[in-house]
This record gives sequence, structure tokens and C-alpha cells, in this order.
Amino acid sequence: MSHSSTIRGVKFYPIQKHEDDRGELSEIFRNQWIDNDHPIQWNYVKSNPNVLRGFHVHYLHTDYLMLMEGKMELALKDLRTESPSSFQSEIVNISGKERYLIKIPPGVGHGFYFPIPSIHIYSVSQYWNTKDELGCLWNDPDLNMSWPTSYEKSPLLSKKDKKAQSYLSFLEQFNNAWKNDR
Repeated sequence: MSHSSTIRGVKFYPIQKHEDDRGELSEIFRNQWIDNDHPIQWNYVKSNPNVLRGFHVHYLHTDYLMLMEGKMELALKDLRTESPSSFQSEIVNISGKERYLIKIPPGVGHGFYFPIPSIHIYSVSQYWNTKDELGCLWNDPDLNMSWPTSYEKSPLLSKKDKKAQSYLSFLEQFNNAWKNDR
């Protein structure tokens, strides 16, 4: 299955698997896929079933993400007012059996839901900075995200995501940062 996004700047780079009797080898990164935002830190994340991470956005750094095992429902929303896809949202279902490196540029909000045990790796183009970590409640009606019905069973959230601000406060904070701090 081929994946793509209608949100400007979100890209899916297919990863080829090379399998034989010994196992499997996959390239997970090619420098040619990167414009200016080179990854400087890689992270490994293991998620239990029914885990939701996010909804958050970065205004300074780019995320590069790859699901290695399991399933992920990747929620995306373009928060950049100058973008042709401004305020457009979508949810992309991804399986670890189909490997893609996914580029999420600054200004595109995102959240991840894992219905089964899953492993993903991701990198960032800048080191973690609390100023660049803005989040809102994943189920705030003003976010206007069409989450799958599976989310209705109260996903497992971090303490931070449980206490996240409203979407309208989040959007105001993001817009101020986007204009002033970039």
C-alpha cells in the first residue's frame, strides 16, 4: 500500500526490505530525503496497546518517524496559516509491515495512536526544547479531528497529555511562537 499526505511538507519515503534466510535488512534513512532539517537525535519508543501520544506541534524542529512494528494511526493537522493546506487534517493508518520514513515539518500538529503493541523510531532536527513542545487535549472538539471510534475506550495518556490545554489556547500559543520565535 502506498501512503501520502495532502498536507504540505508531510512526506512518506518508502523503505525497501531486503529479506533472505538470515532475516531482513532495511535502509531507514537517506541523506537525499532531507532538505535543510537534518536529524541530530534519534529515539526509540515502545508503546503498549491503546496508547495515544500527543496531540502536539513543534514550530522549530522537523520530526522524522518510522513505525518498525505494530500499527499506528497518525493524526496530522496543518496549523500554518500561510500554507495551502492550512487547517486541513487527516488520519493515516500505518502498519509496521509497510515501512516508511515520515517527515513532519514544523507547524504540522500530530498525534499517534497505537491499537496494538508497537515500536517506532523518530529523530528530530533540533534538540528537545520545552518552548518547542506545544500540546492540546487530543479530544478537544475545537481541534475538529475525526478520530476513529476505537479512541472512545479512553486511550492511555501521559500525565502531560492528560493535563494539556484547550485547542484554542494551544493555537494562540502556537501562532504567537510561529510569528515571533522562529
